[in-house]
Amino acid sequence: MSNMDKLLAAIKKAKEGAKFDKDDQYFYYPDRDAAGNGSATIRFLPGKDDDEIPFVKLFTHGFKNAGTNKWLIENCPTSVEQDCPICCTNSELYSKMSKDEARKYGMNRKTSYISRILVVEDKKNPDNEGKVFMFKFGSKIFDKIADSLNPEFDDKEAIDVFDLKKGANFKLRIRIYEGNTNYDKSEFDSPSPCKAKIEYTDENDIQQFIAADKFKSPENLQKRLDLVLGNVTRVAPVKEVEQEQPKESVRKEVKKPSNDDEDDDILKMMAKLAEDDDGDIPF
Repeated sequence: MSNMDKLLAAIKKAKEGAKFDKDDQYFYYPDRDAAGNGSATIRFLPGKDDDEIPFVKLFTHGFKNAGTNKWLIENCPTSVEQDCPICCTNSELYSKMSKDEARKYGMNRKTSYISRILVVEDKKNPDNEGKVFMFKFGSKIFDKIADSLNPEFDDKEAIDVFDLKKGANFKLRIRIYEGNTNYDKSEFDSPSPCKAKIEYTDENDIQQFIAADKFKSPENLQKRLDLVLGNVTRVAPVKEVEQEQPKESVRKEVKKPSNDDEDDDILKMMAKLAEDDDGDIPF
């Protein structure tokens, strides 16, 4: 291949638009063109049994402190109804300033949902068709699911979009609107049966994302937060001690570590941080 051919190939690849590779080892996302547009037809799948809700809700924190030039990218323990020191710090910010000012710090929780899907049509990657993937999405798409299950207006029939027999395919349409990735044009088709054979495996188990090992302890989260914020010491709340100890609230001092062995994975964390400004994920 000549140098010109190599250059043209590189230009073509650059114009194809960035393939969404955030967490691509887990989640499906259609390729987009150079303008940022993409589409696919998918089907939201039911839980693996009657007891499993067909989606999980995950809260995360992701921000960079310009002062220390360090990142914090962590799952929020409130996802599993546990205490979160980052949320506590947010509450302190909100008590001292307006919500808009507090949000500039970027420490607020970000919400995403994870479901299993069947790819019905993917024109750019037809090999994906008929396969089960996990799909991560945000509030815009979740609101469309909720509206289908419980329509706002009486003249619209409720549809259980997770039902294989009575559900409906979802037209996933992605575009760039006012500089942000937008999903407003996405919509559900009319109800139709899905005859595909669905296989549930450990690899597409959505419960893995809210397993205990996916969340740091409050103490370790506090240490990371202190490091990112540049706090030499910070008073961190701890649980009440045994009865023989005084009942006054007990606090412990967390010293700043002498080095940060987490900084080696900055590139990985930066990739994980990529989210749309409208809060919708896929994100």
